[in-house]
Amino acid sequence: MIGGLQTGSQHAVLNMNESQVSSQESVEVANQAGSRLRDVTRRIGDIDGMNQSVAAATEEQTAVVETLNIDINQINTLNQQGVANLNETLKDCAALSQQAGRLKQLVDSFKI
Repeated sequence: MIGGLQTGSQHAVLNMNESQVSSQESVEVANQAGSRLRDVTRRIGDIDGMNQSVAAATEEQTAVVETLNIDINQINTLNQQGVANLNETLKDCAALSQQAGRLKQLVDSFKI
């Protein structure tokens, strides 16, 4: 009977030792998983920072494009005004040329 108890105790000790080794291995695996999870979390933070930088740059580019669009519209308006002024000047030049022709005819009609 004592032998049976000793054998049972030895098996129990062996099982406890195996359980302790398994527990230590589980703790090591959990620590490694925790370390990897921290790495993943840090990398996600890095990616988030990059995304924020890209978003800020995109907003700046959008503002520049909007400013360029306004400037191009203003240039277009000024060009249209310039063309209108040029056409008016051409009309005035034609009218002056006609008046100069009439004036020349009048002057030529006087005899000295």
